[in-house]
Amino acid sequence: MTTAGVSRVERTTRRDAAPGVPISTTLGTDAVSRKARQVELTADLSASRAFTVIVAECTEHWRTNEVQLLTSRAMPHLHQTRVGVRRLRSAFSLFGPVLDPVSGARDVARRLRTLALPFGAARDLDVLLDGPLTDGLEGSEVTALAQARDRAYDAVLAVLRSKEWADAGAAVDQLVAAAPWSGDDIPVQDLAGRALDKRWRRVVSGGRRLRDLRAAKRHQVRIEAKKLRYGCEFFASLYAADEPRALTSDGEVLTGPLAYSWHVEDVQSTLGILNDQATANGLLTSVGAEVPPIDEEALVDAGVEACAHLSTLPRFWR
Repeated sequence: MTTAGVSRVERTTRRDAAPGVPISTTLGTDAVSRKARQVELTADLSASRAFTVIVAECTEHWRTNEVQLLTSRAMPHLHQTRVGVRRLRSAFSLFGPVLDPVSGARDVARRLRTLALPFGAARDLDVLLDGPLTDGLEGSEVTALAQARDRAYDAVLAVLRSKEWADAGAAVDQLVAAAPWSGDDIPVQDLAGRALDKRWRRVVSGGRRLRDLRAAKRHQVRIEAKKLRYGCEFFASLYAADEPRALTSDGEVLTGPLAYSWHVEDVQSTLGILNDQATANGLLTSVGAEVPPIDEEALVDAGVEACAHLSTLPRFWR
């Protein structure tokens, strides 16, 4: 399993389209998307002001890709739209102590989550069609999956063009414009340390119990890892730590918060294999395709090891 400076779970795509998929339904994997960018925070910022800086980045990330997705129907634009919304929702969670007293703040995040649910179905089909599990399928089975992808994208675009989506986006903008809100505010660095500690505890404790957890609960550990990773990235500019360190597959040396985020992503990706496999099995069954066997025990063991490794790393926020 992964340790610092050694190989990690690969996260690359293999091809531009699954065999048998008509030109009209290719994935568009070569489309150029707007990816997440670092935010710059300073220790003198209040938590509410820091939240507005982070939200500005997340909303630009999501909306830039949304505009492209509406015309391209391309896999990278869907993925990055979804990531932008997820980063935004993670920011709502991380800044909970400041947002909880604000009327309607939590409702904004819930509305986005509910409206964005169709994005997941489209993403699942993209991942399956772009991966190795379609290599042995019959042409009719791949075509059926491609047609399901078309329908899933229709559902996504219907959401993006809806009044409900526009209203949810406007609610985000209105919340940000009203900051700082009435009530107690705290320095962002105080909030950051508490938020990161909370997610770290949930990932590490969940990792120790992975072998005893059902799939849905294991997925919850992965969600907490995602929040921890995004928190590391959001708050990176507040810390000048040199440890931990990480060596990427490209030979880049990362230190401090970004290195820690890299290690958290390893946990997230390892646990994601289990979830992706379960999802793929359901999709393959839906088109009458044979489901390949997997060694679930080995995958769970890998998740346990990844979480255990994370627990040994110095926490830069301390």
